[in-house]
Amino acid sequence: MQPGTAHRPSAGYPREGGFSLVETLFAVLVLVVAAGSLMRALSQASQARRAAADTGLATRIAEARMEELLAAPFSRGWPWPGYHAAVAPGGTVEIEGAGAPGYVAYFGEEGEPADRRSARYEVRWRIRELAPRGGDRLAGLRIEVVATPVAGGRGSVVRLESIRVANRE
Repeated sequence: MQPGTAHRPSAGYPREGGFSLVETLFAVLVLVVAAGSLMRALSQASQARRAAADTGLATRIAEARMEELLAAPFSRGWPWPGYHAAVAPGGTVEIEGAGAPGYVAYFGEEGEPADRRSARYEVRWRIRELAPRGGDRLAGLRIEVVATPVAGGRGSVVRLESIRVANRE
């Protein structure tokens, strides 16, 4: 080719150039769909993480209350010698009808005790006596604990149940 002459592609050579407008629009469309799917997956993962954290908090609170009740001393016979008020029979674990009579405690965002107004979880527990057949002496306690989100709050409901055998006399 001589200097000063324009280069013209001949019929036998492929044309050089970039992407066409249609190819570019198609690539952008594929990226937008992929990004939308990724955002939806991230949102679902975030919701699952939040639900797992809520369940973990409710479980820790309920387990702590259950451990407290299981550790409280009591002996066979009623009233128990060395009676401990924490394990007195009574209470309710019914969720419906807030303000139902029974044992209730409130806990905040980090699982710390809180007043009812600032609470995140409400914990209810019920204790029932277990007596052997034909026996008049207490053999154990059936303990139930339920942690629920306070009215209108988000979170999980956790139910625990255990049997506490009386201390030896």
